[in-house]
Amino acid sequence: MNKAAKKLVYTALAGALGISGLTGCSKEIDGTADLITCGEDTVSVGTGNLMLRMNQAQMLSYYAMMGGSTTGVWDQDAGDDQTYGEVTKDNVITQLENMILLKQHAADYDVSVSEEEQTKIEEAAKNFMEANDETTVARLAVTQEDVEDLLTLYTYQSKMYDPMIADVDTEVSDEEAAQSKISYCRIDISDTQNEDGTTTPLTDEEKQAKKDQAQTILDKLNASEDPASADLNEIAKEVDENLNGVENTFDDEDTILDDKLKEAAKTLSDGEVYQSVVEGENAYFVVRMDSVLDREATDAEKENIVVQRQQEAYTDLLDQWTEEADFTVNEKEWDKAELNDYDQYTIKQPETEETAEEGTEENDTSADTEENSETTEETTGDADTSETTDGADSAAADTAE
Repeated sequence: MNKAAKKLVYTALAGALGISGLTGCSKEIDGTADLITCGEDTVSVGTGNLMLRMNQAQMLSYYAMMGGSTTGVWDQDAGDDQTYGEVTKDNVITQLENMILLKQHAADYDVSVSEEEQTKIEEAAKNFMEANDETTVARLAVTQEDVEDLLTLYTYQSKMYDPMIADVDTEVSDEEAAQSKISYCRIDISDTQNEDGTTTPLTDEEKQAKKDQAQTILDKLNASEDPASADLNEIAKEVDENLNGVENTFDDEDTILDDKLKEAAKTLSDGEVYQSVVEGENAYFVVRMDSVLDREATDAEKENIVVQRQQEAYTDLLDQWTEEADFTVNEKEWDKAELNDYDQYTIKQPETEETAEEGTEENDTSADTEENSETTEETTGDADTSETTDGADSAAADTAE
């Protein structure tokens, strides 16, 4: 389970949601109504609303930490003719549908919720209900059973990831993951930005002066005691204190580095300096190949490739199950769960300093007691089952799919 998802689970287990901004009317929802039905499994509107409000509180917390305004955020355009509020609500439905599927297919992988886990879930749900006042509970339209249902779904989610990716090939060759490491200095020759918003191209004389700087850096690098290991940043600053030498790794799929820079670098062996100033797009470059096959970067890329394979395998299974499933969503009741400026929720900070080790590392909304924090750790697991999404999804609805 990813960090954002864990934060939401920690909140449900031991924290409290506070209501803020109730200055307007908000539709009352029927928390007991069925929100999602698939076969014999149902998720209530109360369970869905609880998940939505935790996402809402989390997103607003992120905005606040980044210094952004939260006013009108839910009405902002998120693309595809949807607002952030609509995207967030749709994403909650998708997440809950995926969690239902994980529960339904759990037996295929010999996954179940133990009696001990169920007891902890019940205790955690009770703690949550006691931590929130009657007004908040009423606005959430949530019962202890709803909280238990959400925590049970989270538990299946966290326990299903590893068995679902168990057959993924974890062998990655050096050729597939190969990363090269270079050192280079970039001297910018792009148009000058004027105060009125216009731009002025550099003159031929100005460009030549920049190229002369690059050539001076190249000459100094070649004249150093050991060009293969010389500090390019130090040499660049000897020529102009505003210049820098930097290190970077890249592969054939790289789209960040200048194409001419990469072409020049690929002609070099380990420790070799390109013996001309590279004329790239809007810049001159001095470049050295530090390692054609950089061991550290290549090994890190191998890990990334394995993670990508695992995520794809997990997602492919969910997509397959989704195609085979028959979901019914109570759109009429779900429409009443509005995201707006006047019906907002905040995550209350615990009043005690007692926190579990996991909570202090990953979550500011840790349990009121160590016992509750331990319940979270044992109930949720650690598998990262999230699928990255854009816009509001990545901030507000980053629970695992």
